[in-house]
Amino acid sequence: MKVLIVFISIIIFASAVSADRLVRVRDITAGAVQQLLADGYDVANVDIRLGYADLMIPEREIDQLSLRFADYELLPREWGELLPVNAKNAGEYYSPEENWLFWCELAASYTDLVDTPVTIGQSYQSRDIYMIKMTSPVGSGYKPPIYFSSLIHAREPGGNSVLIDFAMWLTSNYDEGDTRAAWILDNTTVYFVPVANPDGYEYNMPGSGMQRKNMNWTDGNGVDLNRNWGYMWNYDDTGSSGNPYDETYRGTEAFSEPETQIQRDFITAIQPIAAMNYHTYGGWLIYPWGYINSPTPDQSTFEAWGAAMTSYNDYVPGRAGQLLYPVNGEQCDWCYGGNDMQGIFAFTPEVDDNGFWGSQNDPSEIERICDECRPMNIWLCMTAPGFVGIEEDEGVSIEPILSLSAVYPNPVVSSAVFTLTAPGSTGVKVTVYDTSGRVVYNVSEEFLSGDNTVIWNITDDVAAGVYILRATDSNGFAASRRFTVLKQAGI
Repeated sequence: MKVLIVFISIIIFASAVSADRLVRVRDITAGAVQQLLADGYDVANVDIRLGYADLMIPEREIDQLSLRFADYELLPREWGELLPVNAKNAGEYYSPEENWLFWCELAASYTDLVDTPVTIGQSYQSRDIYMIKMTSPVGSGYKPPIYFSSLIHAREPGGNSVLIDFAMWLTSNYDEGDTRAAWILDNTTVYFVPVANPDGYEYNMPGSGMQRKNMNWTDGNGVDLNRNWGYMWNYDDTGSSGNPYDETYRGTEAFSEPETQIQRDFITAIQPIAAMNYHTYGGWLIYPWGYINSPTPDQSTFEAWGAAMTSYNDYVPGRAGQLLYPVNGEQCDWCYGGNDMQGIFAFTPEVDDNGFWGSQNDPSEIERICDECRPMNIWLCMTAPGFVGIEEDEGVSIEPILSLSAVYPNPVVSSAVFTLTAPGSTGVKVTVYDTSGRVVYNVSEEFLSGDNTVIWNITDDVAAGVYILRATDSNGFAASRRFTVLKQAGI
């Protein structure tokens, strides 16, 4: 649901009528999808499991579809078109003006948590690309950055709604409500780039919403910014196109476009540990590699994290080649493997929206997609910092009265091992909590004086996630440790 901190009303009617329609063609195989791409079709979405592909077809060509496809159907017009009644204000999505207003008002309302939007560069048509930094004043030193972006494809506003929802959740729950919000902002720095392709998005307001690429029309009708990144750019003509009129046109060279240069330089500057680069509309959670259908060296981690995040919403995790089709010159591949930093655990969530614009008149559908994606964002922000040594503040071990060693290994797959140093003859109890304070596990025995090695075997009913280990004695002394549990695929 579109919620603005300051209510505005923009009613502008436009007479533009789309010349394209979304069409679902059935009985499609992976090989057929690659042929469609090679033939220059605008492939909007694919589900190989169910055997269909959604194509954006010029309306004048729809009558000819039966010559190639035996089974097809027209999808609702609003799935692929910003209807005239919603021109300029994007309906229940956020228009460019509403985006800017939202982030400025959020910063004004939560001055201790949200920085005022800052321009990090300008687009091809000299529009500002801005970022928002969110963290709390609690803590000092390194607070690992986590990166969120959306609208690199200008016709995919559902991802932008999800980012706005997550920012509202973090701020509204920081002081009360869900304690995970306070943990995230106390221990990490969250960055948002909500409109990565401002020219294309602005063009889509009165232009019926069809523009995917940027507005560099020097040759053709724009560059696909998600095929313009430097890692494996131009790897082949299946994962991107050299035709300037194709929707996957990769540009004249890697990082030829200011929009990708700006994100590249900003990501390099902040060095995030994880990223969520939002798209729509398939209901997927995609991770590298995209340019080939082969695992990365961190396949087990991507699988485990993907399985954990999608357990909340039934999205399907996997590589692009497993779920859709190969993509090269893509943002997440570059984040993970194509920069001078340690690999960023980067994901492409494909929001399960109704086409590109299908929720424009239905706030309940906007609310649904936000509810589905919010747990993924929370889980990533709670889990990723465990990979860079975030434990607890100095002094949480109360020595020599009571202390806990760090959990080993961290993250945990099957067994969590730690040492408990207990004082005197006082019995010490050990409890495991989840991040919302619910008891997950009570160690059955009480531990007496000296060093005790404790092993917690991770059973099938324990979900992947972040947990708090806490030891308490009868005198009221306590010590705690935070750790992460990963579940390997198949466990």
